[in-house]
Amino acid sequence: MRRATVAVVLLAMLTTPGFAQGRGQQRQETPEEAQKRKDVEAVDQQYKSTLKRTQKEETVRVDPWANMRAPNDSKR
Repeated sequence: MRRATVAVVLLAMLTTPGFAQGRGQQRQETPEEAQKRKDVEAVDQQYKSTLKRTQKEETVRVDPWANMRAPNDSKR
């Protein structure tokens, strides 16, 4: 039990510095990060506009065998 307690305490002490670095203040964006974010947004906007242009307004059902059937062929 003593070893488990010591292990937990040591683990807690080792992980604390990793969490303390960003606490209490907001991180400011660097110019490289700002440019990268703008590039990603521009690519996303281009993708969305391309999707809008390529989408069909109305889907038309096509029957490739229509000219092979008899004129009064019915499925009953």
